Amino acid sequence: MKIVIVGAGEVGTSIARQLIDDGKDVILIERDAESAKRASNSLDCLVVTGEGTHAEVLKEAGTAGADIFIAATTSDEVNIISCMIVAAEFDVPVKVARVHSVEYSKSRAFNSKISGVDYLVNTDREAAWEISQTIEQGADSTITIFKNTDVQMREYYIEQDDFYAGKVLKDLKTDMKEDFIVAGVVRKGQLTIPAGDFVIAEDDTIYIVADRRTFSRMASKSGQKESKLRKIAVVGGTPIGVAVAEYMTFKGRSVTIIDKDYDRCRQLTEEVPDAMIIYGDISDHTIYTESNINSMDAIICTTTNEELNIISGVYAKALGVKRVVAVVEKTSYLTVASSIGIDSTVSPKFCAVNAILKLTRKGNVRSIHSIFEGQAEAIEVTISETLPFVNKPLKEIILPVDCRIVAVNRNRKSIIPDGNFELKVNDQAIIFAKRASIAELEGMLT
Repeated sequence: MKIVIVGAGEVGTSIARQLIDDGKDVILIERDAESAKRASNSLDCLVVTGEGTHAEVLKEAGTAGADIFIAATTSDEVNIISCMIVAAEFDVPVKVARVHSVEYSKSRAFNSKISGVDYLVNTDREAAWEISQTIEQGADSTITIFKNTDVQMREYYIEQDDFYAGKVLKDLKTDMKEDFIVAGVVRKGQLTIPAGDFVIAEDDTIYIVADRRTFSRMASKSGQKESKLRKIAVVGGTPIGVAVAEYMTFKGRSVTIIDKDYDRCRQLTEEVPDAMIIYGDISDHTIYTESNINSMDAIICTTTNEELNIISGVYAKALGVKRVVAVVEKTSYLTVASSIGIDSTVSPKFCAVNAILKLTRKGNVRSIHSIFEGQAEAIEVTISETLPFVNKPLKEIILPVDCRIVAVNRNRKSIIPDGNFELKVNDQAIIFAKRASIAELEGMLT
């Protein structure tokens, strides 16, 4: 499969890196010479320096023979125009544009092939949806939601004296008497798909798959408290913050939005009329008491300053706020944030990468979730009658190394399968797989 990507920023290079690891033929186009040079030095692919909106540059990159074209620059307009030019000049089956503006996503012009854009991926909307679902689930950890199913994957950082520390996996499941799977463990920066004799240790990050009710019972048995989050503070009147506030007010939550720009606050009163708008600077510690932030059930930090998001969240937690969600972009900050008290982090970059990667996969892939810097993926697929493992017990199915079927949704019922479980046509299976096995797994799914 040949894929042309415009934009060597964080999203473009993340997509390129994962596709290259999957064995795809990737060509990257970048207008900035220095960025193009860095990408060329770090990625095993052809990098073309030039404008993604110029037909000659697109031709030089081999767009004419591409299967997928992805425009992932930081400019919505450049991405859309690039797709339009590709539609007019080249025969590329799938054209994807990454956008930030909600207005583009709402426009009916992009619901037809006339625009030249087959798929719009709205970075902010993807992130806002993930944050909203995290709040709905109690925000006690970073949560991966699989759409149209009750199955979730929750990420827990293991602290000293944590309930899970020192537990052997096979004993843990027996002692708790619950159906769940520890799909992966990150230790010292390396992700492992653990066997039953694996021992969880302090400073590990574990990924647990179960349904929502099971997580609720596990929280009770492990001494954790689930919280009903009714009063929500949103820091930053950004597009992500506004989208989250709209969803929360629609769900009947009490929402307060805090922003340090007075003119933006005036706009917010019209954009989110059901929310309370406060003009103030979250970096000023007095606002926490003056605005009663310390009495909130949750604070969601969505400013464009990720360091401020983390610091504000930690301070709010120290004042008694039950749950903290922070928008964080830098990969290095994700683990740090978890270790210092941030309950859940959301990366718009990874939300966009996941949404776009789904469109590049073969087979009946419904969703993809990149795990820990792309070291693994949780892939949701629809089981068709052509797959070789239909009607076979899982213990007889030979999957690629470091791949595991961790959950199945059948007729709206969530199942954590054992070795005797048989997959049926139209089941929705969630597969946890390390990066090196993705290409082989993709071959099986097609």
